[in-house]
Amino acid sequence: MSSTHSGSAALAGLRAAALDIAGRGWKVFPCRPGTKAAHWHKLADCAQAGACTGGHVTPEQLASADLDRVAAKWSEGPLWNIAVFPGPSGLFLLDCDQPKPGHKGEHDPDGWIQLEDLAAARGGPLPDTWTVETPTGGRHLLYAAPPGCSLRSTVKHLASNVDTRGWGGYGLAPGSLLPEGGYRLQDDTAPVLLPGWLVQAAVERAPAAISGRHEKPVAAPDAYTAAAVRGETDRVRAAQPGTRNKVLSTAAYALGQLVGARLLDEDYARAELRAAVASWNTSDSAVKDDGVIDTALRAGADNKRRVTPRSGRRRAA
Repeated sequence: MSSTHSGSAALAGLRAAALDIAGRGWKVFPCRPGTKAAHWHKLADCAQAGACTGGHVTPEQLASADLDRVAAKWSEGPLWNIAVFPGPSGLFLLDCDQPKPGHKGEHDPDGWIQLEDLAAARGGPLPDTWTVETPTGGRHLLYAAPPGCSLRSTVKHLASNVDTRGWGGYGLAPGSLLPEGGYRLQDDTAPVLLPGWLVQAAVERAPAAISGRHEKPVAAPDAYTAAAVRGETDRVRAAQPGTRNKVLSTAAYALGQLVGARLLDEDYARAELRAAVASWNTSDSAVKDDGVIDTALRAGADNKRRVTPRSGRRRAA
């Protein structure tokens, strides 16, 4: 078979794979051939032109499920790999990896075994869902995100060989090719709703030391506190560029005061603030935003809110 014919067949295969993903309503974006790197520039290299004329935009913002656009992109030129962005697609991806020498978790079980063990420890379930086999023997499990729940990506948070991809992250789709092999669809089950125990595990703050079964659950606030959370997170969602850092800091500080008064669970507050920030679609500043949240929550907790008790309201400590 000629190299030209082989290349045409590979291009057709990637085009069909990209259209299959987009046809499900999932947002895709091209990655450079043979890599996991999105075909786009970083903020530091942005020329403020083209799609970025009004300010730097990210692949997550540009990812599309428009079939005409997808067909055009994967019809000519290089063999683009296919990035699937779970956040804007209403999905959440669990990346179960094999242990890597020289990395954290190198002597631990592989990510799939760790995820099964975690499900057993927390009472499960771990339902079958849309699953991709990676070239290195890992698995990508794609679940439907709960309505109204915006989950951020994490690294080694659930377990040493399990990462997650929500807002601010992506995974490669079946058909994508790396030097070590291709991504293959293992289970075509439609993505099922992410189990509640996994939602909780994904938003819990990592303990300072290994605490195992003693990890604290995320507690739901009472009506008074829930209204305060809604008010502050709505302010964050509505914040305009140029004001966001200040708005996020003051909102996190206010909720931190409720944490200090023992009216609000810290992990719950952090998860709600992260979900509000996710609506900005500014994945480039995710680390900085998380730092603002943590710093302001701690500062607020050190200056706890004084609440005048009323009927049905708890007294602040």
